[in-house]
Amino acid sequence: MLWWFHVTEVSCMSLGSDPVAFLRQDTDSLEQFQEPVSTAFILSNDSKCLHASLMQVASHDGARPAHDKAEERPEGADADAGEPPCRPTRSYDLLGSRVVLSEGDAALTNTGWRTWAGGWLLAKHLEDTHLEQPRRVLDLSCGTGLAGIALAKAGHEVVLCDLPMNVQTVKDNLARNRCAQCPFVERACAVGYTWGRPLPKELQQPFDVVLCGDLLYHVWSGKLQQEFLQTLQEVCCRKRPGPAIVFAGQVRSGRQENQVTGYIADHLGYNEVPVCLDPTWFRQTGSPLVADAKYRLLRLEPQP
Repeated sequence: MLWWFHVTEVSCMSLGSDPVAFLRQDTDSLEQFQEPVSTAFILSNDSKCLHASLMQVASHDGARPAHDKAEERPEGADADAGEPPCRPTRSYDLLGSRVVLSEGDAALTNTGWRTWAGGWLLAKHLEDTHLEQPRRVLDLSCGTGLAGIALAKAGHEVVLCDLPMNVQTVKDNLARNRCAQCPFVERACAVGYTWGRPLPKELQQPFDVVLCGDLLYHVWSGKLQQEFLQTLQEVCCRKRPGPAIVFAGQVRSGRQENQVTGYIADHLGYNEVPVCLDPTWFRQTGSPLVADAKYRLLRLEPQP
């Protein structure tokens, strides 16, 4: 699958009297590619004007990924300070619990506000591996937090991290899943972090498992790949042997993604252990897996 990135420079003057129509007209021209498209708008003047317009486009256009169940929180203001905002939520039954998520206000304009198949695959894989004792888990670039929150509800110590702009959505989703029977959700934390920068204190602890859902298509080459590798190196060096690293997600460029995982394994001294997907996962109610798409589940295990 090819991913086309279309970048348009606009200003508030060029948006005209109907900025939503202007932006929708621009994005409609991309339909000829018949592929998923990520459209980035570079604003010349007033970011608030563009941001508001993008929010309106996102709220009206496009389809969301598959989900288990859709639920609406009650209308009205939040009951208490600290309660998550009242937004539409979706639920997923994983690891013996129901995980309730909101995808945020801009799920179509930012990858971190969408629930991707990679997070669901990570949770299903760990559901099958039957982790018998609490593990320390890092959900790296967690998106909406599906895999990490499912593991926290199952009794594991979890740190979820994503870009700083996405962290509030993750914190809100943690709040949605707190209950008296889930003490590890209360202890889980969401941290803003950008690859390649110094690790915050929450990421400086030794982890047993590092989760990487739908990340490989971001890091095919160049600076981003080096920043991602640097982050993994700093995370993995805090424990000997290092943590297991699990990659999951849709395959978008098999050759390039294989090069990335091979490079990471060689550089860190890990072995690649491919994992077969259970074919019944495609038929489960609410599964985000598409029958004609290709998916990857790969564990990197430290060499003895």
